[in-house]
Amino acid sequence: MDNKVLFKLSYGMYIVSSKSGEKFSACIVNTVTQITAENKPKLIVAINKDNYTNSLVKESKKINISILSNKADMLEIGRFGFRSGRDNNKLEGTEYKIGKNNIPIITENIVAYMECDVIDIIDSGTHDLFVLEMQDGEFLDEALTPMTYEYYHSVIKGKTPPKASTYNKEKGE
Repeated sequence: MDNKVLFKLSYGMYIVSSKSGEKFSACIVNTVTQITAENKPKLIVAINKDNYTNSLVKESKKINISILSNKADMLEIGRFGFRSGRDNNKLEGTEYKIGKNNIPIITENIVAYMECDVIDIIDSGTHDLFVLEMQDGEFLDEALTPMTYEYYHSVIKGKTPPKASTYNKEKGE
């Protein structure tokens, strides 16, 4: 089987954040999909089970999704994608605001954001698939272009981290 066919799927780049009590974390994901549009739209997001953000989403049943723009650099991507919130304050040096759900929303180099409630969790092996109901959303800068995973790889020259849903263990990519 040629797993490279999966590289032709379209992916975006998102910063998902959650908070439980005073504990906060955020991470970068590339798997967010809208599944319905009527009433309160439903989405899904995949988060690696080892990510601290995953445990906070499970505790709080709330998540915010910030759509990363192609203006973001590797420093910002590295802050959220290659360091753990268990050991690092990811809000330090980051522009953010507090959402209606009391969870920080990353606003630096972000096109738009969504505030969501978790309505179901599906075990998908290395990742949990969170089924979400959107509660609020707002454009921060409609002039910005959302970052795609292809842009991240081809222009920024970013690597696929081992916790990404698209990581290929055999090839290290």
